[in-house]
Amino acid sequence: MKTPRLRRPRALRFAALGLLLAGCGDITSFSLSISTWGGSHIAIEITVSGGTVLYDCAMGRIDQPIEVRNGNFDVTGVHWPGQGGPIGVDTTRAGRPARYLGTVRGDRMTLTVILTDTGETLGLYQLRKGASPLIVACL
Repeated sequence: MKTPRLRRPRALRFAALGLLLAGCGDITSFSLSISTWGGSHIAIEITVSGGTVLYDCAMGRIDQPIEVRNGNFDVTGVHWPGQGGPIGVDTTRAGRPARYLGTVRGDRMTLTVILTDTGETLGLYQLRKGASPLIVACL
């Protein structure tokens, strides 16, 4: 004699699946596409391999594609402090290791730049995709 199989109602199976998926959280991930972002005292040009950053009297480079996960990113690169006045042709400036971390919400970006060799925060910037930057030249 066969033992009868217990059948779970369809609603119970869907409820269990819903609880399982709810535990995963909101995971969205994308890479920033080639674009320009501007703000007060900063401009970023996003490339396929990272990007370039221009500030008042300084510059930086992002050394990896910017992967945004749940609206946040954290990438590494280099920062070069600037100097006022003329720069000699034989002058070399050593770059400093930097972290570029921030958030992206639609066409808005918040960026914090931190020198990793000292832990010094260089600034917190607000940028908008496609906006013209307002950068002050070194004197």
